[in-house]
Amino acid sequence: MAETSGTAAAAQQVVRARIAVGGGFFMFGLAFALWAVHIPVIAARLSLDPAVLGLALLNVGLGGVISQPLTGWLVARTGSRPAATVLLLVFLATFIAPIIAWSTPVFFLATLILGVTAGAYNVAINTQASEIERARGRPTMSSFHGFFSLGALAGASLGGGIIAIGRHDGSGAAVAAVVMFAIAIFATRYFLPTTPAPKVERQPGGRRFTLPSGAVLGLSALTFFANTVEGAVNDWSALYLSTVRGLNPAIAVSGFAIFSLTMAICRLAGGPVVARLGEKSIVLFGGILMAIGMAVVVLSPWAIVSPFGFALVAIGAANTIPVMMGAASRAPGTAPSTGIAATATGALLGLLIGPPIIGFIAHAVGLSAALGLLSLVGIVIVIGAALYQWPAQVVQPAT
Repeated sequence: MAETSGTAAAAQQVVRARIAVGGGFFMFGLAFALWAVHIPVIAARLSLDPAVLGLALLNVGLGGVISQPLTGWLVARTGSRPAATVLLLVFLATFIAPIIAWSTPVFFLATLILGVTAGAYNVAINTQASEIERARGRPTMSSFHGFFSLGALAGASLGGGIIAIGRHDGSGAAVAAVVMFAIAIFATRYFLPTTPAPKVERQPGGRRFTLPSGAVLGLSALTFFANTVEGAVNDWSALYLSTVRGLNPAIAVSGFAIFSLTMAICRLAGGPVVARLGEKSIVLFGGILMAIGMAVVVLSPWAIVSPFGFALVAIGAANTIPVMMGAASRAPGTAPSTGIAATATGALLGLLIGPPIIGFIAHAVGLSAALGLLSLVGIVIVIGAALYQWPAQVVQPAT
């Protein structure tokens, strides 16, 4: 009887942790979207030309690239719960820094801080999510990323309202940050308790830091390619639909809107689909759908069909990153946080490097041809998924 009672209590703890961590992902997306919608206002206030603004935005990615590998090491030493708790509060306390920046140098420093704190929290919260997934014994990572997507949609709407009522000086975002901070203090109490990875005695002359395994680096490469496609859609879809396909600018944004909404829906519903099809099939078929979707975008004889090609891309892309992060957290011989840090860094590099590469190719051969090449990226993902030795999908909880 005591054992049954203990099992029930543990199950309830996992349920509460799943809700709390889902809230942590939602607030992550909400805060990041609030920052993103303020970018045009900030650029106007500080009189930033596109080149300077581009460098500042690259600064965000640089901060993430710096902090994510280091956070993987930190989380392995402390456990994901204390790391995710502290880093969520730090992120919520600092994400408004670029919004309220009063000069260009301050803005550059603030974007670097944003990248560092967001990248660090990304690793910690995804590690916590992977541990909840293992505790549940069922694929769960996709639904967590779905809450991030929902938060981003909510943040875009909230940010638009804040700007519309004239609170775009940072005061509106600050009020939202205070509310989220208060909620986070309560929610983090229910994060899943974790234990640090066991310490390994370092041999004389041995290295304190080690590179991720070949298996993890392979997944990192796949996340790079997957987010290259996602980043290209984020940055180029509206421009392509308006300038190349000739859609009205008001309709051209539908490509990104359909893409974002489809991503959120597919991620929230992703757990049962991953459980039924398996991780390998999700990534393999995801690459196929990305390739087909981009072909529809570029080759459809009817311009109005192109936005629905982006929906196919979203269906394929939605669960690939969560699945690969989950697989990296279970890679043999690698701490979960290290695997997640490596794949998160690959994903971030895809978002950073992919869109500029598309821009350079578009300058040389045109935007249609540049986006059409993303179909080949989808095929690369298919080949990688077919060749990769996928680890066991989940560890069933002890009974």
